[in-house]
Amino acid sequence: MKITYLGTAASEGFPAVFCNCKYCNEARKLKGKNIRTRSQALIDDDLLLDFPQDSYMHFLQNDIQADKIKYLLITHSHMDHFYIEDLAARGSAFAHDMRAETLDAYCGKGTYEKAVAYMSGESRFQFRIHNTGLFQPFKVGDYEVTALPAKHMPGDDARIYIVSKQGKTLLYCNDTGYCFEEVFDYIQRKKIVFDMVSLDCTNVNIPIDDEHGHHMGFPNIQRLLQRLKDIGAITKDTVKYVTHFSHNGNPIQSYLEECATPLGCKVAYDGLQVEF
Repeated sequence: MKITYLGTAASEGFPAVFCNCKYCNEARKLKGKNIRTRSQALIDDDLLLDFPQDSYMHFLQNDIQADKIKYLLITHSHMDHFYIEDLAARGSAFAHDMRAETLDAYCGKGTYEKAVAYMSGESRFQFRIHNTGLFQPFKVGDYEVTALPAKHMPGDDARIYIVSKQGKTLLYCNDTGYCFEEVFDYIQRKKIVFDMVSLDCTNVNIPIDDEHGHHMGFPNIQRLLQRLKDIGAITKDTVKYVTHFSHNGNPIQSYLEECATPLGCKVAYDGLQVEF
Protein backbone atom coordinates (compact mmCIF):
# COMPACT_ATOMS: atom_id res chain seq x y z
CA MET A 1 0.00 0.00 0.00
CA LYS A 2 1.23 3.51 -0.78
CA ILE A 3 0.21 6.80 0.81
CA THR A 4 0.95 10.18 -0.74
CA TYR A 5 0.82 13.18 1.58
CA LEU A 6 -0.69 15.89 -0.61
CA GLY A 7 -1.01 18.48 2.19
CA THR A 8 0.39 18.49 5.73
CA ALA A 9 -0.80 21.75 7.33
CA ALA A 10 -3.70 22.69 9.54
CA SER A 11 -6.53 24.93 8.34
CA GLU A 12 -4.47 28.12 7.96
CA GLY A 13 -1.73 26.53 5.85
CA PHE A 14 1.97 27.19 6.42
CA PRO A 15 3.01 29.89 6.09
CA ALA A 16 -0.43 31.06 7.13
CA VAL A 17 -2.05 33.22 4.50
CA PHE A 18 -2.15 36.50 6.48
CA CYS A 19 0.46 35.77 9.16
CA ASN A 20 3.70 37.65 9.75
CA CYS A 21 5.02 35.60 12.69
CA LYS A 22 8.66 34.46 12.79
CA TYR A 23 7.77 30.88 11.85
CA CYS A 24 5.75 31.86 8.79
CA ASN A 25 8.41 34.32 7.66
CA GLU A 26 11.08 31.66 8.02
CA ALA A 27 9.01 29.23 5.95
CA ARG A 28 8.62 31.85 3.21
CA LYS A 29 12.39 32.23 3.16
CA LEU A 30 13.31 28.51 3.29
CA LYS A 31 10.51 27.19 1.05
CA GLY A 32 10.84 23.53 -0.01
CA LYS A 33 9.46 21.10 2.56
CA ASN A 34 8.50 24.03 4.79
CA ILE A 35 5.64 25.11 2.50
CA ARG A 36 2.58 23.18 3.69
CA THR A 37 -0.92 23.18 2.25
CA ARG A 38 -4.16 21.97 3.83
CA SER A 39 -4.21 18.34 4.94
CA GLN A 40 -5.00 15.64 2.40
CA ALA A 41 -3.64 12.22 1.41
CA LEU A 42 -4.09 9.66 -1.35
CA ILE A 43 -3.86 5.91 -0.87
CA ASP A 44 -2.57 4.11 -3.94
CA ASP A 45 -4.28 5.95 -6.79
CA ASP A 46 -7.96 5.65 -6.02
CA LEU A 47 -8.74 6.34 -2.33
CA LEU A 48 -8.61 9.97 -1.25
CA LEU A 49 -8.50 11.10 2.38
CA ASP A 50 -10.31 14.42 2.81
CA PHE A 51 -11.08 17.12 0.24
CA PRO A 52 -9.79 20.56 1.31
CA GLN A 53 -9.85 23.77 -0.68
CA ASP A 54 -6.30 23.01 -1.89
CA SER A 55 -7.32 19.77 -3.65
CA TYR A 56 -7.14 21.21 -7.17
CA MET A 57 -3.59 22.47 -6.60
CA HIS A 58 -2.63 19.10 -5.05
CA PHE A 59 -3.79 17.28 -8.17
CA LEU A 60 -1.78 19.59 -10.44
CA GLN A 61 1.38 19.49 -8.35
CA ASN A 62 1.38 15.70 -8.03
CA ASP A 63 0.23 14.77 -11.55
CA ILE A 64 -2.93 13.18 -10.17
CA GLN A 65 -5.74 12.48 -12.62
CA ALA A 66 -8.61 13.29 -10.30
CA ASP A 67 -11.29 11.80 -12.54
CA LYS A 68 -9.83 8.33 -11.86
CA ILE A 69 -10.29 8.59 -8.08
CA LYS A 70 -13.18 6.37 -7.04
CA TYR A 71 -13.39 6.75 -3.26
CA LEU A 72 -13.19 9.53 -0.68
CA LEU A 73 -13.03 9.22 3.11
CA ILE A 74 -13.91 12.41 4.95
CA THR A 75 -12.84 12.95 8.56
CA HIS A 76 -15.20 15.85 9.40
CA SER A 77 -17.02 18.81 7.93
CA HIS A 78 -14.53 21.65 8.54
CA MET A 79 -13.77 23.43 5.26
CA ASP A 80 -10.10 22.39 5.26
CA HIS A 81 -11.25 18.75 5.13
CA PHE A 82 -14.47 18.96 3.15
CA TYR A 83 -14.72 21.75 0.59
CA ILE A 84 -17.89 20.59 -1.14
CA GLU A 85 -18.05 23.58 -3.47
CA ASP A 86 -15.24 22.13 -5.62
CA LEU A 87 -16.96 18.76 -5.76
CA ALA A 88 -19.72 20.55 -7.64
CA ALA A 89 -17.28 20.65 -10.57
CA ARG A 90 -17.53 16.87 -10.83
CA GLY A 91 -20.42 16.82 -13.25
CA SER A 92 -22.65 18.78 -15.59
CA ALA A 93 -20.67 20.90 -18.07
CA PHE A 94 -17.62 21.08 -15.80
CA ALA A 95 -16.25 17.56 -16.36
CA HIS A 96 -16.35 15.36 -19.46
CA ASP A 97 -15.22 11.79 -20.14
CA MET A 98 -14.45 10.92 -16.53
CA ARG A 99 -13.00 7.44 -16.13
CA ALA A 100 -14.64 6.89 -12.75
CA GLU A 101 -18.23 7.81 -13.44
CA THR A 102 -19.08 8.30 -9.77
CA LEU A 103 -17.04 9.29 -6.74
CA ASP A 104 -18.27 7.54 -3.58
CA ALA A 105 -17.66 9.58 -0.44
CA TYR A 106 -17.92 8.15 3.10
CA CYS A 107 -18.36 10.28 6.19
CA GLY A 108 -20.11 10.95 9.47
CA LYS A 109 -23.36 12.71 10.30
CA GLY A 110 -22.13 16.32 10.20
CA THR A 111 -20.45 16.01 6.82
CA TYR A 112 -23.39 14.07 5.42
CA GLU A 113 -25.87 16.76 6.46
CA LYS A 114 -23.65 19.49 4.99
CA ALA A 115 -23.45 17.62 1.70
CA VAL A 116 -27.17 16.89 1.48
CA ALA A 117 -28.03 20.53 2.22
CA TYR A 118 -25.63 21.77 -0.44
CA MET A 119 -26.83 19.30 -3.07
CA SER A 120 -30.52 19.82 -2.36
CA GLY A 121 -32.43 20.31 -5.60
CA GLU A 122 -29.35 19.72 -7.74
CA SER A 123 -28.92 16.86 -10.19
CA ARG A 124 -25.49 17.71 -11.62
CA PHE A 125 -23.35 16.07 -8.94
CA GLN A 126 -21.59 12.89 -9.97
CA PHE A 127 -20.67 11.75 -6.50
CA ARG A 128 -22.56 9.85 -3.84
CA ILE A 129 -22.33 10.56 -0.13
CA HIS A 130 -22.63 7.73 2.42
CA ASN A 131 -23.17 8.20 6.16
CA THR A 132 -21.31 5.26 7.72
CA GLY A 133 -21.40 3.98 11.28
CA LEU A 134 -18.56 3.76 13.75
CA PHE A 135 -16.78 0.48 14.64
CA GLN A 136 -18.43 -1.17 11.62
CA PRO A 137 -15.96 -2.32 8.92
CA PHE A 138 -17.15 -1.76 5.37
CA LYS A 139 -15.77 -2.48 1.91
CA VAL A 140 -14.55 0.30 -0.35
CA GLY A 141 -13.35 -1.34 -3.55
CA ASP A 142 -10.33 -3.45 -2.59
CA TYR A 143 -10.09 -1.79 0.82
CA GLU A 144 -11.64 -2.58 4.18
CA VAL A 145 -12.34 0.59 6.13
CA THR A 146 -13.35 1.13 9.74
CA ALA A 147 -14.34 4.55 11.08
CA LEU A 148 -13.52 5.28 14.71
CA PRO A 149 -14.60 8.35 16.72
CA ALA A 150 -12.23 11.30 16.70
CA LYS A 151 -11.92 13.65 19.65
CA HIS A 152 -12.64 16.69 17.51
CA MET A 153 -15.51 19.02 16.57
CA PRO A 154 -18.15 17.76 19.07
CA GLY A 155 -21.51 17.00 17.47
CA ASP A 156 -20.09 16.50 13.99
CA ASP A 157 -19.42 12.76 14.25
CA ALA A 158 -15.78 13.34 13.30
CA ARG A 159 -13.75 10.22 12.74
CA ILE A 160 -10.34 8.69 12.20
CA TYR A 161 -9.90 5.69 9.92
CA ILE A 162 -8.39 2.23 9.80
CA VAL A 163 -7.71 1.26 6.17
CA SER A 164 -6.59 -2.26 5.16
CA LYS A 165 -5.63 -3.74 1.81
CA GLN A 166 -3.83 -6.93 0.85
CA GLY A 167 -2.58 -7.64 4.36
CA LYS A 168 -1.42 -4.08 5.13
CA THR A 169 -3.18 -1.85 7.67
CA LEU A 170 -2.99 1.92 8.18
CA LEU A 171 -4.24 4.04 11.09
CA TYR A 172 -5.03 7.50 9.72
CA CYS A 173 -5.37 9.60 12.85
CA ASN A 174 -5.78 13.22 11.73
CA ASP A 175 -7.71 15.98 13.49
CA THR A 176 -8.17 14.33 16.82
CA GLY A 177 -7.00 14.69 20.35
CA TYR A 178 -5.72 11.73 22.34
CA CYS A 179 -7.91 8.76 21.38
CA PHE A 180 -11.00 7.74 23.33
CA GLU A 181 -10.77 4.63 25.50
CA GLU A 182 -13.32 2.91 23.27
CA VAL A 183 -10.91 3.28 20.36
CA PHE A 184 -8.12 1.51 22.24
CA ASP A 185 -10.59 -1.13 23.43
CA TYR A 186 -11.73 -1.84 19.86
CA ILE A 187 -8.20 -2.07 18.49
CA GLN A 188 -7.14 -4.41 21.28
CA ARG A 189 -10.28 -6.56 21.08
CA LYS A 190 -9.90 -6.98 17.31
CA LYS A 191 -6.16 -7.68 17.70
CA ILE A 192 -5.31 -5.10 15.04
CA VAL A 193 -1.63 -4.55 14.31
CA PHE A 194 -0.75 -1.49 12.25
CA ASP A 195 1.86 -1.49 9.52
CA MET A 196 1.74 2.32 9.52
CA VAL A 197 0.29 5.04 11.73
CA SER A 198 -0.18 8.64 10.60
CA LEU A 199 -0.76 10.94 13.57
CA ASP A 200 -2.09 14.45 14.14
CA CYS A 201 0.65 16.79 15.39
CA THR A 202 -1.13 20.14 15.12
CA ASN A 203 0.26 21.62 18.33
CA VAL A 204 3.85 20.37 17.88
CA ASN A 205 5.15 21.18 21.39
CA ILE A 206 2.44 23.55 22.61
CA PRO A 207 0.91 21.82 25.68
CA ILE A 208 -2.53 20.30 25.22
CA ASP A 209 -4.20 17.94 27.68
CA ASP A 210 -5.29 14.44 26.71
CA GLU A 211 -8.78 14.76 28.12
CA HIS A 212 -10.04 17.92 26.46
CA GLY A 213 -7.71 18.61 23.55
CA HIS A 214 -9.09 18.29 20.03
CA HIS A 215 -5.62 18.01 18.49
CA MET A 216 -2.29 16.50 19.54
CA GLY A 217 1.37 17.44 19.78
CA PHE A 218 4.51 15.46 20.46
CA PRO A 219 3.83 14.82 24.17
CA ASN A 220 0.38 13.37 23.33
CA ILE A 221 1.86 11.35 20.48
CA GLN A 222 4.47 9.86 22.79
CA ARG A 223 1.75 8.68 25.17
CA LEU A 224 -0.42 7.44 22.30
CA LEU A 225 2.40 5.39 20.80
CA GLN A 226 3.17 3.85 24.17
CA ARG A 227 -0.48 2.91 24.63
CA LEU A 228 -0.65 1.35 21.16
CA LYS A 229 2.52 -0.58 21.94
CA ASP A 230 1.12 -1.77 25.27
CA ILE A 231 -1.98 -3.23 23.57
CA GLY A 232 0.07 -4.86 20.82
CA ALA A 233 -1.15 -2.56 18.02
CA ILE A 234 2.30 -1.39 16.91
CA THR A 235 5.63 -3.18 16.72
CA LYS A 236 9.23 -2.23 16.01
CA ASP A 237 8.40 -2.58 12.32
CA THR A 238 5.44 -0.16 12.34
CA VAL A 239 6.10 2.91 10.19
CA LYS A 240 5.21 6.07 12.13
CA TYR A 241 4.61 9.53 10.64
CA VAL A 242 3.40 12.83 12.08
CA THR A 243 1.45 15.38 10.02
CA HIS A 244 -1.18 18.19 10.16
CA PHE A 245 0.84 21.06 11.67
CA SER A 246 -0.30 24.52 12.79
CA HIS A 247 1.92 27.54 12.21
CA ASN A 248 1.62 28.31 15.94
CA GLY A 249 3.74 25.27 16.76
CA ASN A 250 6.67 26.02 14.43
CA PRO A 251 6.36 23.39 11.67
CA ILE A 252 9.77 24.04 10.11
CA GLN A 253 10.85 20.64 8.78
CA SER A 254 14.25 20.52 10.50
CA TYR A 255 12.76 21.39 13.89
CA LEU A 256 9.99 18.82 13.50
CA GLU A 257 12.56 16.15 12.64
CA GLU A 258 14.50 16.95 15.81
CA CYS A 259 11.33 16.49 17.86
CA ALA A 260 10.06 13.40 16.03
CA THR A 261 13.24 11.30 15.84
CA PRO A 262 13.45 10.48 19.58
CA LEU A 263 9.89 9.09 19.35
CA GLY A 264 10.76 6.86 16.39
CA CYS A 265 8.63 8.99 14.07
CA LYS A 266 9.24 10.58 10.70
CA VAL A 267 7.83 13.90 9.54
CA ALA A 268 5.48 14.13 6.56
CA TYR A 269 5.78 16.94 4.04
CA ASP A 270 3.76 17.91 0.99
CA GLY A 271 4.34 15.46 -1.85
CA LEU A 272 5.92 12.72 0.25
CA GLN A 273 5.16 9.14 -0.82
CA VAL A 274 5.46 6.27 1.64
CA GLU A 275 5.15 2.61 0.67
CA PHE A 276 4.61 0.09 3.44
